[in-house]
Amino acid sequence: MDKRAKITIFVGIGVFVFGILGMIIGAVGVGGLEESTQFTLEEVTNGTIYIEDEDNIGDIGVTFWVKGTYVDDDKNGIWDLCETVEITVIEHPEVVETWAVGAKTMNGSFYSEVIHDYDRQGTSSCDSDLGNRNFDRSDKGYVKIGRACFGCTSGDFSFESNASVSVTYDDKMGKEVGEDIVLMFIGFLGGGGALCCGVVITFIGIILIFTLKEDAPVEMMVGADGTYTMSSAPENAVGIGVSQTIAQVTTSTVITEEMTQNEPFEFPSTQSTDSEEATDADPE
Repeated sequence: MDKRAKITIFVGIGVFVFGILGMIIGAVGVGGLEESTQFTLEEVTNGTIYIEDEDNIGDIGVTFWVKGTYVDDDKNGIWDLCETVEITVIEHPEVVETWAVGAKTMNGSFYSEVIHDYDRQGTSSCDSDLGNRNFDRSDKGYVKIGRACFGCTSGDFSFESNASVSVTYDDKMGKEVGEDIVLMFIGFLGGGGALCCGVVITFIGIILIFTLKEDAPVEMMVGADGTYTMSSAPENAVGIGVSQTIAQVTTSTVITEEMTQNEPFEFPSTQSTDSEEATDADPE
């Protein structure tokens, strides 16, 4: 097999393997994304979450979810779940308003919210409006009823509830989801491209196996009398850049002292003959 074909095939296989690793990274990202979106606390009536304010400008906070649907059976303009579930904040870290406008007024406490700014007027409430419904976790039967710890710095956040609730720590979840999406993008896009390239390069290498020929080896032998002999590869072997077989060549390239004595080399005379001079002097 031609060395160039071998190298091409090895490169193709290497790129293909790299593509498989990329796909594995993408799969890890998918698994991580599913894990990142899980509840920090699930089906509890009380609990504590440590807020990690890494940038010291306050966190978004936590979100509360309950199992059920958005209904307003009593027609009072508020979703029924928001009225039946009561959440009380027992402890929360210090609150800052570096970016969280109104955070100190809320003071880390629970407040009703389904879709922030659902009415394009900055409203956060449980108003029974069709546009004020959150279906992010409806596949698992959960609906959002509110949030807490808006603008909290680092520290413990504790609460209790009169009904079972599930809680997500929004800042941490957002960070982990972002990292997993990057892994998915790099893994599936890069891995998929590498797989395709690896297959193509390997296929090219296979083609080269049947199209490339090894260079025909040439042997040279020098005799004691100064002659040399060049011979090609076996008959009909064709090398790179050779259109026909090379016949055996024997020639002498050594000039011995005896040769120079028998046939000395004579330089042509620079003297003109008398007749040539006369002709040059009298052109007529």
